[in-house]
Amino acid sequence: MSEIHFVDTTLRDGQQSLWALGMRTGAMLPIAAKMDQAGFESMEFFVSIMIKKYVREHKENPWVWLREGTKRFRRTRLRYHGGMRGSGSFEKLPSAAVRLLIERAVSHGITLTRTSDCWNDFQTFKKELQDLREIGMETIVNLIYSVSPRHTDEYYAEKARAAAAIRPYRICFKDVGGLLTPERTRTLIPIILENAGDVPVEFHAHCNNGLAPICYLEAVKLGIRTLHTAIPPLANGSSQPSIFNLCGLIPRSLLC
Repeated sequence: MSEIHFVDTTLRDGQQSLWALGMRTGAMLPIAAKMDQAGFESMEFFVSIMIKKYVREHKENPWVWLREGTKRFRRTRLRYHGGMRGSGSFEKLPSAAVRLLIERAVSHGITLTRTSDCWNDFQTFKKELQDLREIGMETIVNLIYSVSPRHTDEYYAEKARAAAAIRPYRICFKDVGGLLTPERTRTLIPIILENAGDVPVEFHAHCNNGLAPICYLEAVKLGIRTLHTAIPPLANGSSQPSIFNLCGLIPRSLLC
């Protein structure tokens, strides 16, 4: 079996979920170089809503984090969050402004992004993926989990095939609401992996219901090899599981 890889969410989704992006640039820069040496496959680094947060509340220049933070990462591939339509916030932004922001992110070495369509409508992503690729950014598309009479095994099989058909860099199975259970993980992940074909699948969940770490372990047993985790105190709760806890539970043969 191939080894497990970790995507670190601490500096983006971790702090956005638990601290409402409350970390200032001065708190992140000193630890950045050490995080770069930790061995993460990639790391979530920037999202457009950080600009509003840093200017309005922190009274800081958000471009300092983008400019100085990226200099600290020489080994770890960095991720933006959002796309040409999905900006990572609930606000509608001019397309030219979003494109310029992504171009600036790429110019500082951020070459991956993860983005969503709330309806899992992947056909609408085709041109966006092409545009992002032309700019220099590869896209991980989220396959969003939910619970309803509509969200059946057949639904997720169809959506996994549709996601794979547009040839993204990867698919990310995303439990954004922290609703997933270990039992549903066992039935759903094999379906998604089968229908994703040769497109790799990542696993991302929030710990709202307290079951995410167990769901991660079940996903690993079923063949998932890329996990989204965070470092305490920005792990668990409404964030992703702690990498320390998971590394203590996953068989060591899969970690090295």
